[in-house]
Amino acid sequence: MHAQTLSGLVGRMMIAAAVLASAPAHANPARLVLTTEEYPPYNMSGPGGTVSGISTDIVRLLLGTAGVEYEITIYPWARAIALARTQVNTCVYSMSRTPEREALYKWIGPLVFNDWTLFARSGASRPQNLDEAMLMHIGSYQGDAIVAFLQTRGHQVDVAPNDDVNPRKLLAGRIDFWATGRLIGQYRLKQQGIEGIEPVLNFNRTEMYLACQNQMPDAQVQGLNQTLRALERSGAIKKIYASYGYTP
Repeated sequence: MHAQTLSGLVGRMMIAAAVLASAPAHANPARLVLTTEEYPPYNMSGPGGTVSGISTDIVRLLLGTAGVEYEITIYPWARAIALARTQVNTCVYSMSRTPEREALYKWIGPLVFNDWTLFARSGASRPQNLDEAMLMHIGSYQGDAIVAFLQTRGHQVDVAPNDDVNPRKLLAGRIDFWATGRLIGQYRLKQQGIEGIEPVLNFNRTEMYLACQNQMPDAQVQGLNQTLRALERSGAIKKIYASYGYTP
């Protein structure tokens, strides 16, 4: 779990208290069940079943400020998004907001931004755009929005059960490129101690949200979005990024 200083926690609690004083009130909001996946540094598991990450800390601050009780569980991504689509009072994060998903959820955010990037073996060709990779095999994983994005444009996508296996598939030459979020890719490479892979092309930027089951009341969605905007204005979101060594 990411280490946080006591002074940093106290600072964010003070900011949250100030935001809460000016944020819209929710009338007895229901307890939320939050689902997520291993998607570091945005959401990731820690010791004792804890969940941390940039998005997780933002969601915790948001719901704590709004006075909403919640629980967070990590699942395989395909299950995480299915639960949030079908189970009342259930939300999933960090979810890219795409046209295909728009009507399936109620959206709170954006929480964070995510640059979609092609990674390649060091010394390999560097495409200037996606069209130059049209005949190449690109690795991604089941349930990721990148899969549909690439497939609808005619690319050959090798879909793995999870993203952890893709760096070694790339090194072994089983795929030509690995498509993932830029920060996520860099984190996985460091975590697995893998060298010889580097980002070569940013091809899209998405916003990632807390996506909730469609029966969530519109007033609650609006109130949470207003609270999130207030936290952004207060500087609390930038402080969370900074605690992980990143700049939003």
